[in-house]
Amino acid sequence: MASAGTKRKRDGRLATAQAARAIRSALRRGADRIGAGPLVLAVSGGADSAAMAIAFATIPSGKRPALVLAHFSHGLRPTADKRETRLVARLAESLGLDVKLGSASVGPSEAAAREARYGFLAKVSAELGACAVGTAHTLDDQAETALLRLVRGAGLRGGGGIREWSSREIGSHQVQLLRPLLVLTREQTEAVCREADYRPAADGSNRSLRFARNRVRSRVLPELARINPAARAALARFADNAREDDEALEALARDAVAGSERRSTERVVWGRTKLAQLPMALLVRVLQTAWRHVAGDAAALSRAKLDAMGRLIRRSDGGEITLGQGWRFAIDQRWCWIERATTYLATPFDAELRVPGETQAGPWHVRAAAQRPTARGAGDAWEMAMDADRVGERLCVRTRRPGERFHPAGMPGPVRLQDLLVNAKVPRAERDELPLVVGTEGIAWVPGVRVAEWAKVIEATRTAVVVSVQRRES
Repeated sequence: MASAGTKRKRDGRLATAQAARAIRSALRRGADRIGAGPLVLAVSGGADSAAMAIAFATIPSGKRPALVLAHFSHGLRPTADKRETRLVARLAESLGLDVKLGSASVGPSEAAAREARYGFLAKVSAELGACAVGTAHTLDDQAETALLRLVRGAGLRGGGGIREWSSREIGSHQVQLLRPLLVLTREQTEAVCREADYRPAADGSNRSLRFARNRVRSRVLPELARINPAARAALARFADNAREDDEALEALARDAVAGSERRSTERVVWGRTKLAQLPMALLVRVLQTAWRHVAGDAAALSRAKLDAMGRLIRRSDGGEITLGQGWRFAIDQRWCWIERATTYLATPFDAELRVPGETQAGPWHVRAAAQRPTARGAGDAWEMAMDADRVGERLCVRTRRPGERFHPAGMPGPVRLQDLLVNAKVPRAERDELPLVVGTEGIAWVPGVRVAEWAKVIEATRTAVVVSVQRRES
C-alpha cells in the first residue's frame, strides 16, 4: 500500500494536471483576446494564486504567453506582508519567472484594498504591454460571490458572478482579466501546492467576521452544505446559467434597438414607441447598456431608477428623471433620451416656413404642404393640419419669447404659453428649444402640445396647411 506521503504527491500531480488543463481551456476560449505581450499573474502568496502560477509554469512556453508574477502588499499587516513578499519572490525564482512587487498603505475596507491591488496590477500591465492579468478566483469564490450578490438583490447580470474573461477600465488603462481556475475548488489548489512542496501563506484576516465574504465562507456555506453537500458547486452552476441567460437577453436587447438607437459621447436617443413596446426584461438592458456607454463600464442604474424610467416611457406625456453623475433621462411625445443634465441656453431660431417645402429650424426638420381640408394629419402630436386662410401665407418656425400668450383649441381664451408648457409636462430644458409655428395672428401651433383655436381646421376651411416637425439627430 502506498504511503501517505506518496499518495499526497500522486494526488498533487493529478491536481496540477487538472489545473493546467483548466488554464489551457481558458486560454483557448479567450484566444481572440490574447495579444503578443506577457501575462501578468496576480500572486498573493496564498494557495489559490500560488497554484495558478505553479500550474501555468508547467504548460510549455509555446502554448502559453510569457509569464510575470505581480505581488502587492496592502500595508495592513507589516510583518505578514514582508513574509508574503519573500514567499512570492522565492516562488518566482523556483519557477524561473520575473516578479513585480508593489506596496501601499490603504484603508481597512475590502473595497479600498481591492481597488489598490487592481490599480497596481493595471500599472504593471501597462508598463509591460501585457495581454491580460490573471487572477486566481476559484469555484468557491464564484459560489460566495453569487450568494453575496443575490442577498444584495442582484438580477441575472449580478447573479452571473465572476466571468472567466472580462475587460475592466482601471484608471486610464483598459485591462483584460482572466480567471482560469473558476472550475477548481480550494481543495484542488491546496493539492497543487502540496505537489510543489510549496507552503502557502495564511491570511489571518480571512477569519475576521467583520468582512461579509468571510461570514458567508465560514458560517453560511457550511450551513447550506448541511442541506446540500454540493451547495458550492450548485451556486457556481447557478452563476454559469444566469450568465448564459443574461448574455442571451443582452443579445435580444441589442437586436431590439439595432438601427434605431443613436449614440454620441453626450447623448443616447431612441424612438419612444420602440422602447414602449419592449418587455421590461429587454428594456432594462437597453437602458443599462446606454448608461454604461455614457457613465462608464462600471456604472449601473438601480432597479428603482429603471422602474421609474419604464413608467415614464409608458406615460402619455413628457417628463424627465435625474440619473445622477450629471445625467438625466427625458422623454417627449416622440423621443426618449439620456443626456447631460447641465443647464444650457438653447440657441434661438426664427426661420421662414415654405409651403410647400422643407425647412431647417435649429435642431428641427419641418415639412409643410397644402392639402384638401379633409387631410387632418396622421393623428400624430407632431403633425398638424391648420386652416391655410387663417394662418396666412407668411409662416415661420421660431422659439418662444418672454411673456407670450397662446389660445389653445377648445379653451375660451388665451393663456400664458409658459403655463401651457408646464401643464403639458414639457421638460424645462426643452421649452426654450421647442419649435412654434407662427402665422398672421400669432402662434398657430405648439408641436407636441396643441393647435390654436383660431388656426384649427373647421367645416368652412377651403385649404389646409399640414405641417410636421421632427428632431434632427446627428
